[in-house]
This record gives sequence, C-alpha cells and structure tokens, in this order.
Amino acid sequence: SIILPIPSEIVLPFTGFLIALDKINPILGCLDALIASVLGSLIGYFLGYFFGIDVFLKYGRRMGFSEKSYYDAIDWMKKYGIYFAFISKVLPAVRSIASIICGAFKLDVKKFILYSSLGIAIWSFVLIYFGFELTNNWEYISNEIVIITPYIVVLFILFILFISRKHILNLFRKKK
Repeated sequence: SIILPIPSEIVLPFTGFLIALDKINPILGCLDALIASVLGSLIGYFLGYFFGIDVFLKYGRRMGFSEKSYYDAIDWMKKYGIYFAFISKVLPAVRSIASIICGAFKLDVKKFILYSSLGIAIWSFVLIYFGFELTNNWEYISNEIVIITPYIVVLFILFILFISRKHILNLFRKKK
C-alpha cells in the first residue's frame, strides 16, 4: 500500500494459491495481508501528513492550484475523507497514493485507519480468494503474462512519455 515495486494484485492472489496448497494458514494469510497493507498505508499517510503541504504548495502552483485550494481540500477531506479512504482502497490505480493524499489533507488518523482497513480487508480478501480459485490455472496464467508483458511495458513507456511530453520538449528547446 505504499507504492512498492511488487503490487498487491500479484502478491495476494499468490497468497491464495499457497493457501489452496495448504502452505499458508488462511486466517494468518488474510491477517498478514491486512496488517501489512495498513502499516504501508500508515507510512504513506504520515509522509503526506508531514511533507504534503510543502509538496502541494511547491508543485501545486505549477498545476494551477493555490494555497486556498489546499485549505479547500482539507475542508473537503474533513467532510468526505472517510469515503475517500474506504473507496480508494478498493481501486487499483488509486490505492497506493490515496494514503499520501489523506495525510496531506489531514484526514483524522483514527478515521483513516478504520475506513482504510475496511477497504483493505475487502480488496485483500477478494484478491486472495481470486488466487485460491485460480489454483489449477496458474501455469496457464503465467504463460499468458509472459506473452503480454512486452506490450504492457511498451504501453507504460508510451504513457510516461505522454505525461512527460512538455518537460521533454522544453529540454530539446533549451539545447537549441
């Protein structure tokens, strides 16, 4: 839950696979997933809490945000933050940075832990169950992953280039 190189979408289904093979106790596997994700989320939360305003004010201005925007976001987080903390933990693209956002915009830490834990528990259980059910198909899945990985890498590089295009163009203009 803190932007690690190995995402839960890979680790937790494999945990389910190991549970199906009786290599891991199901209760301990689920509990470990929950605790690890909550601890990772707390690291992200506190990074956002202690460094978020500086980063937001420094880079936010470049994207058109003002200091008032930051305080408006804090007010929004006080009003709707618990929903964001919960829902973001079941959304693959958002879950890693959501903790940092919650910390940066000062969501109450107790509410953050409670609602994030609920979302994490659902997400973790679904992925572990998915891996458990796919036990007999892991070889097929791994072969398919090998086939599609180069395409995913190319798409990822194109995405990075697309979002960095202004910066890249500015580098080329400065060299002339």
